Amino acid sequence: MSKKNIINPDEYITKRQATLLLGFKNSRSIAELIKQKYLKTYMIDSSKREVLKKEEVLALPQQDPPPQSIKQ
Repeated sequence: MSKKNIINPDEYITKRQATLLLGFKNSRSIAELIKQKYLKTYMIDSSKREVLKKEEVLALPQQDPPPQSIKQ
């Protein structure tokens, strides 16, 4: 008897969830990251919806915060 790879659904998120997690205003930014090969999409089981690995989304470099004005 062979063991099937058990996929933990908590390891994957939708594009919408990734958009919210990264703080983008719309999912076009996620689509652009996929197009530029920064993120890879996955198909789980027979689902037709593409999902992303949460670990890969969180591993993306963070955007620099806006510069703070120095008051003297």
